[in-house]
Amino acid sequence: MKLYKYLFLIMLATSFVACDKEEDLGESNIIIDDTKNEIDQWIYDHFTKPYNVEIKYEWDDTELENSKVLTPPSLEKIIPFLEVLLEAWVEPYAEFGGEDFVKKMIPKQIILVGSQNMNTNGTMVQGTAEGGRKVVLYQINEFTYSNWSFLKRLMHIMHHEFGHILHQDVLYPEEFKQVTPGGYTAAWMNVSEEDALDEGFISPYSKNIIDDDWVEIIAYMLTNSKLEYDTHIQRGSYQGQAILRVKEEMVVNYYQNVWDIDMYALQERIHEVFEMVRLREDN
Repeated sequence: MKLYKYLFLIMLATSFVACDKEEDLGESNIIIDDTKNEIDQWIYDHFTKPYNVEIKYEWDDTELENSKVLTPPSLEKIIPFLEVLLEAWVEPYAEFGGEDFVKKMIPKQIILVGSQNMNTNGTMVQGTAEGGRKVVLYQINEFTYSNWSFLKRLMHIMHHEFGHILHQDVLYPEEFKQVTPGGYTAAWMNVSEEDALDEGFISPYSKNIIDDDWVEIIAYMLTNSKLEYDTHIQRGSYQGQAILRVKEEMVVNYYQNVWDIDMYALQERIHEVFEMVRLREDN
């Protein structure tokens, strides 16, 4: 038995010595591709590195609805669109809310889809937000600087979805639910803009559910100057205007009290950015 123990110890010591020696194991079969193309590098420099945001533009059907016919974005659209997203969304929020606010609240994954996302009832999904962590934006292939109304609509979608992220973190005031409690309908697509305004809703879609009512106020304020926003509201009835001013005041107070952001200053800054963006020329 003692002999066996000695032999075992000798073998164990030998194995340790063998492990300490450097041996040529040949070239690795694992290929690590850390190269980035121009788009990847731009995304890394402007979104991933400063804000820890992943932006996916290459096709990945595991991230999207398999029941829909969708297409990836055209490569030439990606950086120009993301530049506007950065300038008219991320940077103004960082300026008025602070870098820490943006780093905390910004969705950690943004997925770009080139095509429209149509529903069977004829409506169109323009963007989705999931749990405050993921945003999907559609119709990127239609982006151009010269198509001003469409550009504003894309940014409207982003501000709408980010509004959802904010209220999912800190809910809007309970009093907001009592302003127009009976005005919501799943058939919002059958409501005209004029009728919505007359009833105290900023858009037909704001009649969908209370959450959408809240974020539509945010999106309309942040994609229009104060003059444009006021002009839009003034198209409604006297009663509708009064209701919308109540909702606006709640949004402004929420931004100030919860996030320490001056909503009107943020609105003005984003409008200034829009004015500079609209002067750019398409390639």
